[in-house]
Formats: sequence, structure tokens, C-alpha cells
Amino acid sequence: MSDPIENQDDESHAHKPSPLERVVEVIVVPLMLAIVAIGFAGVVMRFFMGGRYALFWTEEVIRYGFIWLFWLCAPVLVWRGSMFAVDLFIMALPERARTVLRIFHCLAILVLVGPYIHYGWAMAQVNGRQLSSALQFPLFWIYLAIPVGAALIAAVVLYQLFLLVTGRYRAEDYS
Repeated sequence: MSDPIENQDDESHAHKPSPLERVVEVIVVPLMLAIVAIGFAGVVMRFFMGGRYALFWTEEVIRYGFIWLFWLCAPVLVWRGSMFAVDLFIMALPERARTVLRIFHCLAILVLVGPYIHYGWAMAQVNGRQLSSALQFPLFWIYLAIPVGAALIAAVVLYQLFLLVTGRYRAEDYS
């Protein structure tokens, strides 16, 4: 007996990655692999080599890597409608109400990320000359993740808002 999942020729339900998702994937996948490899190397060197060859910088690299990972993945989650939404409530509404609610939703997200862009850039500038404790790496590049990620979220939301207002995107496409 054949598996019905294997015999599905209908690809309409398959998620086709957007160009945004593809670009983020090219950055995020190697970053995540590097974080895992560095973490593994740090554990091996600390616990299996008796601590004599501990890599003092691994925790710092992992922490900063995760900060960038979050801020690079957030725009993709917003694009997919997986962030800032409770679609159970939205999908129960009529189509016109869903569209209007989604437009207000987009505007609310823009209001939310605006301060992240502004104050994130200010934090990057203020803390830019400060160096990280282990690597002596300028913290500007770490704090820069906040305004960059928030600006990418804003760009995604502005594009979705444009599609909604021009009638090219339906509210149910976000869930």
C-alpha cells in the first residue's frame, strides 16, 4: 500500500519560499551551524580537555550570534504572519473585516518597530566605541542588529500594507 503523502502531486499546499526567505536562509543557516560548532568546540575544550585549553571567547560569539539570528529571522516570521498575530480570531471574520483589521495590524507593527529603529541606532552609536570583554570586538556591530532587524520588519510590513491596500494580497494569505 502506498503512502498518500508521497503520491500527492498537488503542490499548491507546499510553502514556496519568498526571495526574502531565501536571502535570510543563506545568512542564517551558516550562522546557526557556526553557533552550534563553536558551542560544541567550547564544550569539548573545556570539559574533555580538563579546562586547560578552554576557548574563552565562545560564549561571547554564541550570544552575539543569537542576537543577530533573532533579528534576521524576525522579518521572515512577520512575512509569514507567524509573529504579532492570532489568526484564529482573524479568520473567523468576514473577508472585508479581515482586510481592514490586517491594515490596522500592519500600522500597529510599524508603530511598534519605529522606536526599535530609532533607539536601536542611538544605542549602536552610543555603545559603538565600547569593546566586548573577550574578543575586544566593537559592540556597534552587535547593537546594529536591532535597527537593522527592525527596519527589515518595517520594510516587510510596508510591502504587505501596500499589497493589502492595492487589493493584491488578501488577509487570509498571511496565515
